[in-house]
Amino acid sequence: MTQSKKAPLLKIVLLASTGFFMFVCMDSLAKFLGSVMPVTQAVWGRFFFHFIAMGVYFLIFRPKINLTKNFRIQILRSILMVTATFFMFNSLQRFDLVDIYVVFFSAPLIVAILSAYFLKDVLSYKGFFLMILSFGSIIYSLGPSMKVLSPELIFPLVPPICWALYQFFTKVISKNNDPFASVFYTAITGTIIFSIYIFFNWVPLEKNIYWIPLMVMGLSGFVSHFILIQAIQLSNLSFVTNFQYSQLLWSTIINFLIFGVPFDVNKIFGVIGIIVFGILFIKTEGKKNN
Repeated sequence: MTQSKKAPLLKIVLLASTGFFMFVCMDSLAKFLGSVMPVTQAVWGRFFFHFIAMGVYFLIFRPKINLTKNFRIQILRSILMVTATFFMFNSLQRFDLVDIYVVFFSAPLIVAILSAYFLKDVLSYKGFFLMILSFGSIIYSLGPSMKVLSPELIFPLVPPICWALYQFFTKVISKNNDPFASVFYTAITGTIIFSIYIFFNWVPLEKNIYWIPLMVMGLSGFVSHFILIQAIQLSNLSFVTNFQYSQLLWSTIINFLIFGVPFDVNKIFGVIGIIVFGILFIKTEGKKNN
């Protein structure tokens, strides 16, 4: 019995860690592709090849999917995700990879505020204190490294807001949410929007080999979403969400190994604070729903 209980837990940990690691790899590819082609074409590739990979999977395995439930909210969630991706890919060309992820982790704080105001899910005193500590860690980690007064700051600020709203609407329909439907709507919405734009604004690729990372990026988008869906189905959303903070570690390592950005002591301490206080915040507030 003990082994049978440990095996699923190990599987969940591996799935969640791998899924969030692949998200960082996808963003790293986007950072590279944005330097050799228009960012809009990189965004198009992310959704188009995601949609192709998803289509192949559905043709082979034919999973059950209900596209009629919560149609309007699904479309709204998809638009939020597409908007977040567009601004994220643009911010990757303007800011440091780790700084972007640090800003991105203000999303749980935004979700908490939205839930408290609209869903009357009031924060506990401990949760409120942890939220303040998490926000303080974000400010400390960024320090003077980001161009605080630059108009370009809008690019890394929009993704966490959109992601927070995406999670908020996910919470609204959580009892009737079909995870595969969410993946479908996101992929097809992004594909349609950017295919129309790219049709009139296509810029020929300088090298045909760039098609490979473009396809890999889209495939990574589908596989990472699919893996996280599996993890959530085996466990629960709050437990899997804890592993999202591993993106800060992955991005710090990739930032150093691939983009040559040295480790910063202040940033490392700030990242540790974000992870610790963020996980404690999720655990504290998650207990109220159990």
